[in-house]
Amino acid sequence: MNKNSMIPLYQQLAEEIKEQIVSGKLMPRERMLTESEFSKEYELSRITVRKAIEYLVDEGYVVRKQGIGTFVADKKLRRVLNNQINSFTEISEQSGGIASADLVSVEWITADGNVIKRLGVEDGSRVLKIVRVRNHDGEPVMIEENYYPETMSFLLQENLSGSTYRVFRDRGIIPSHATKTFDICYATKNEAKLLHVKEHQALLLQKDVVYDQNQEPVHYTKMLINSERYQTTVSV
Repeated sequence: MNKNSMIPLYQQLAEEIKEQIVSGKLMPRERMLTESEFSKEYELSRITVRKAIEYLVDEGYVVRKQGIGTFVADKKLRRVLNNQINSFTEISEQSGGIASADLVSVEWITADGNVIKRLGVEDGSRVLKIVRVRNHDGEPVMIEENYYPETMSFLLQENLSGSTYRVFRDRGIIPSHATKTFDICYATKNEAKLLHVKEHQALLLQKDVVYDQNQEPVHYTKMLINSERYQTTVSV
């Protein structure tokens, strides 16, 4: 620690710990030193150490467990929402990870009111419903419940464990903009099993309608997201 620096000591310590986490020196779920141990190792006051840990908690790099200690948080897939449409695969790769998908179900269904409204299809139309669990470095992050108009039936010929957006782009369909809504829901028994979380755990519910370059709906998707492994930042 440089005590002559203009940067506060707590921030220097936080950045030092963050670097250890990012570099892999400190691994996810690894128990960290206590405030007293940090204080002795870095020759800092416990107040300074506490501020550094609080900063890292706020940033999502560490978690406190009451009566147990402070632990390195699970790696989060970090996404910035701006004016670009990126697929889960692209976001995972940009984060230095590997994306994959576990196919849960594929079926044709008759569109209900919500799907009709969002996809702009006629009442009674059939739509393709594909449910997948999306993984980042092998860890389940979200359940995607996707609805596609019948014009997207070519997806049935594709490898659904990969990126559907790459399939679209290869066919000249460019996802260009979207409407997004956010809410909170709670994991059912089956959802908890798929996401490796506890039943009734709070999940982020995101609903997207994505449009192509011709303003035509490409898909309507409901995403049930484990916020412990995913972070969204909105850029405006």
